[in-house]
Amino acid sequence: MSLNLKEKELAAVGISVVAGCRPCTDYHLSKVAEAGANPGEIRQALADALCVKRNAADLVEVQVLTHLGDRPSIAAGCGNSDDRTTELVKIGAAYSVNCTENLEKHIAAGRALGVTDEEIAEVIKLSVFIKDKAASHVEKVICTQAPEAAPKLAAAGGSCC
Repeated sequence: MSLNLKEKELAAVGISVVAGCRPCTDYHLSKVAEAGANPGEIRQALADALCVKRNAADLVEVQVLTHLGDRPSIAAGCGNSDDRTTELVKIGAAYSVNCTENLEKHIAAGRALGVTDEEIAEVIKLSVFIKDKAASHVEKVICTQAPEAAPKLAAAGGSCC
């Protein structure tokens, strides 16, 4: 089974937001509307993606504080849903913020709702593409605002256009 356009664009909105890419967010907001998503569905995708992003930060905070000898409370996290689109958004967001705990959790929740490996692969491919686009936008800013950093950027695998 393949993602339908609305599912794909709702995931893309969430991924774009957590990747911090305004041009991608603008693009996918227009596409998700064309795909038939209503404002409530878009708000839900936004909330789901941001929940995953915040939880990823909370998990790392707990890790650091524990390393420092503190006993922080464990982050509650984002609950699983009974909605496959929600889980697809959360999978894309988890990949985009590099959170293995959320990725594993939401892949399992998605599979329980019938999400296929092919669909997971589509969301991950979309996440990779959007993360790369977001990075290219940031690299352009570095190259125009701090051109002396361009050689170091190139040495690190980035590029200036």
